Amino acid sequence: MGTSRIFKTGLASLALLGLLTTGACANSADPLSPSGAAIAPPAEGLPFEDYVRSTRQQLRDVIAATRFAHEEKPFGIHTLDQVVDMRAPYTLGPVSNTCTANEETDPPQGNGVGFLMVHGLTDSPYWLSDIRDDLRQRFPCATFHGVLLPGHGTVPGDLLDVEYEDWLETVRFGMNSFGDEIDHIIPIGFSTGAALIGRVYSEQQPNSDLISALIMLSPGLAAKSEQAWLTPYVRYVKDWVGEGENNDPGKYGSMAMNAAAEFYLLTKPFGQGKLADFNVPVFGVVSSDDQTINPDLMRDFFCNKVTSPQKHLIWYQGKIDPPNGSATCDDIEIVRSEDDEMRTLNHAHTAITMSPKDPIYGLDGAVPDCGHYDDETARSNCQSGTDVLYGERNLFDDAPPGTMRRGTFNPDFPGMMDKMAAFITKAITTQD
Repeated sequence: MGTSRIFKTGLASLALLGLLTTGACANSADPLSPSGAAIAPPAEGLPFEDYVRSTRQQLRDVIAATRFAHEEKPFGIHTLDQVVDMRAPYTLGPVSNTCTANEETDPPQGNGVGFLMVHGLTDSPYWLSDIRDDLRQRFPCATFHGVLLPGHGTVPGDLLDVEYEDWLETVRFGMNSFGDEIDHIIPIGFSTGAALIGRVYSEQQPNSDLISALIMLSPGLAAKSEQAWLTPYVRYVKDWVGEGENNDPGKYGSMAMNAAAEFYLLTKPFGQGKLADFNVPVFGVVSSDDQTINPDLMRDFFCNKVTSPQKHLIWYQGKIDPPNGSATCDDIEIVRSEDDEMRTLNHAHTAITMSPKDPIYGLDGAVPDCGHYDDETARSNCQSGTDVLYGERNLFDDAPPGTMRRGTFNPDFPGMMDKMAAFITKAITTQD
């Protein structure tokens, strides 16, 4: 992939140059068309700071030309700067100025620890921002790197030609992006990001011995749909799984069939059990009612493939019980999903990583998920209502019109973060 990566990166740079010099690109007013300057895997050896800087600029130029140049408010109240901030990769160093290595700061305060944040399919780095910010308070001496997966961040049309190897290549780049001062690398993946960090870990990359734990959230180890195996064929006759509104500042509203096909190919080894055992601490969180990924495969992976004595899986139990014969082991903690105070009935796939206090996706946040309503009146009631409920798609058919949003925050966020932080502390202290 080395030559291919450089070739594709070069094409993207040339396309971006053409976009900037003409001020537009083919069908640039249509987000379902390729921008001509899709995010590509970073060049090998590129300093992470340079990757962040150049990708931010590319995002700004593409989003400005494809969306803001044609629409007055393509993302509602959110400005170009805000959208770029949400979607761009980042590097964040220690927040404390007393992070020299000593018994007090090494490593419980995060000294020598590098977190790699990997978002999910159609998402952006923002979907792990609440977890990142919480961990920065708990581990103020740690370093955080967030990557942007190829095809993401610009327009949904840029997922029409992406390959899962591009995503893996970007995660490998992120794994190798930390300096010599980092002794512990802890990748944190959401949905597709969880599958990516698992695949890269299983490859035994040069820095694999530095990986102290894997954090897998709503882990996309297999699609929920039993028809997912068809997507590598269907993509040649159908471009889109679904075409939704694309005004969310933090993610795409449309799913390319090609992206779904590449997700299936990426995750196929998990379903076939072909990956070697994971002798690394694994902390996972999944909802029994998840309608995007198959939660039962995570149970099987966790109980049968993770051989480390340190592992913990939070299983948010909703309306759907595990099937008979589902894998079980001592390290699964069952937590009920309902929360009357937060008006949540169960945990949606999209609910795990965000805090109820998040200004965009939290309780009564600025961007409610009401795309499941086709009727304009019902959708408007969902968006403006003050007493709506939150849940996963399996509850939508029985809900009165306009009364339910898809969950985009975790009512148990503080409890989950307490357990995650304790798990991380144990992982990095027992390995020193």
